Amino acid sequence: MSTRNTVLHAMHDVGLAAWFGGSLFGLSGLNGAAEEAGDRRTADRVASIGWAKWGPVNAAAIGAHLIGGAGLLAENRKRAVAQKGHAGTVNAKLALTAVALGASVYTRLVGKKVEDAVVHQASGVSSSTTTLMSDATTQQGGATATGETVREADKRIGQATSTVAEQLPVDAARVNRQLHALQYAVPALTGALVVLSAQAAEQQRPGDQVRGIARRASEVVGNLAA
Repeated sequence: MSTRNTVLHAMHDVGLAAWFGGSLFGLSGLNGAAEEAGDRRTADRVASIGWAKWGPVNAAAIGAHLIGGAGLLAENRKRAVAQKGHAGTVNAKLALTAVALGASVYTRLVGKKVEDAVVHQASGVSSSTTTLMSDATTQQGGATATGETVREADKRIGQATSTVAEQLPVDAARVNRQLHALQYAVPALTGALVVLSAQAAEQQRPGDQVRGIARRASEVVGNLAA
């Protein structure tokens, strides 16, 4: 008997939607808007701050997708074995998810390299550029403690990422080209994941399940007879 997995499906689908949509918007919208800023340095600074602010939300979306996907995989493990064709879709999704995750992590590291080069020389920007803190904000009574806490957490995250990013190539032009290539790769990979997820959903139709199970049974019988 089938059971409902609404929460797992929601985490899987919403997380993937945010991962794909955010990367696509960043590529087409944020980068395009930054280009209108004028000079190259200002454009890089605006884009870097925008991507840095999106980073924590993107990480939460990826985490939700992975948790939901792992839960669904555990719930459907028997069907993946019994239904011919479904295991191939599952394996393709796992491989593509690993590649997309690696590309996203590496994109953030390369972005951090650019960020450190073009943003941290600006005044009023914290070490990870995710928080802009003015003196007026930090001196307003109870807001001071909150501001300092956020800024300290922001600083530690930025320093940890910078430590890894320092191992990347130092040539600014090459790093920028690499970053732009990765920013194209992530929406392409996550878009392919959306397509594979749609295919997996189609394979849940009763008719598809019956045909897949029948083909698997026929294959097993054929192997035994041989």
